[in-house]
Amino acid sequence: MTLTILADDLTGACDAGALFARRAPVPATVHPQPRVPGDVAAIDTESRALPADEARACVIAAARSIRSNLWFKKIDSTLRGAIMAEVDGLMRQVSASRALLCPALPSQGRTLVGGILRIDQIPVDETVLARDPSFALESSDIVTALRATTVRRIEWCALENLRRGRLPDAEGAIVICDAESDADLDLIVTAGLEGRPAPVLVGSAGLAGALARRLELAGAPARIPPGLRWLIVAGSLHPATAAQLAAVGDRRTRIVTPPAAVTADRQAVAAELARRARKIIETEAVDLVAVTGGETAVALYREFDAERIDLLGAPGPGLALGRLRRGDGLELLLLTKAGAFGAPDLFARLIA
Repeated sequence: MTLTILADDLTGACDAGALFARRAPVPATVHPQPRVPGDVAAIDTESRALPADEARACVIAAARSIRSNLWFKKIDSTLRGAIMAEVDGLMRQVSASRALLCPALPSQGRTLVGGILRIDQIPVDETVLARDPSFALESSDIVTALRATTVRRIEWCALENLRRGRLPDAEGAIVICDAESDADLDLIVTAGLEGRPAPVLVGSAGLAGALARRLELAGAPARIPPGLRWLIVAGSLHPATAAQLAAVGDRRTRIVTPPAAVTADRQAVAAELARRARKIIETEAVDLVAVTGGETAVALYREFDAERIDLLGAPGPGLALGRLRRGDGLELLLLTKAGAFGAPDLFARLIA
């Protein structure tokens, strides 16, 4: 079995790939770097902010030279980015007969019931995440909203039908599946792998975790040793990240955040954060670097001309622990985190 994970940003590639690290580290690279040989590998296409046509072309290019028995298309749990264009491009490139899609991440309160995507029971279009520039949905009814963004056939599997094993078997379609628990996600994966050929599985870290469990590649949560000297590079401005930084009480922990006058050019801000982080890493004693936000993570990756990240496991939901293999041959212990994840005391607990 060869599994390839395609994600539209680096934190997504890491938090999905880290779930499969039970037997060996999972390598993650950034396109156009090639897939690293092995049973499981993750690739970041850096396509979340691209227009739909460009995002589709990027996914097609990334998948073109890869032979894989199983494909997992990692998407944001709040459906940011050109989701349908990327899934359609991947299906066409690998000649997939259908795709099963579910963004639910129950461990973080993200569910899909009745076709409505909710975060802690609140429809996603009523949350702060709906103000993100890459959030492209017109409503929390994602079945209707996604149908409006593609010519490909879209089917919906309601929760009661999923639990009865009645998934639509429509050739060439993308089947959007309800889920409100990890057990529901397990049912989606089971239904997908029982079919031949296997469909493209499309989801967040929730569905990735279900696939890892099914393939017996899910390991125990990765452990971060205590007493490390941390550098936190916080590119995300999400309130969850701000609360986590405020709760850090360890005086040895360095924190790098965007300047007070943040420009509209998010990539430029991320590049500046990466340069500041590199200066600290090369002049001070740092044991672990934690990066929040996909743009900042890939900026740091490029700042060090990295070859890949060897993912060691997931310390918790939305987190990935790995070793960044730098272009100069050195390694850096790295923790990635999506900006919107985690309790206010997340970093405080991990550091302690």
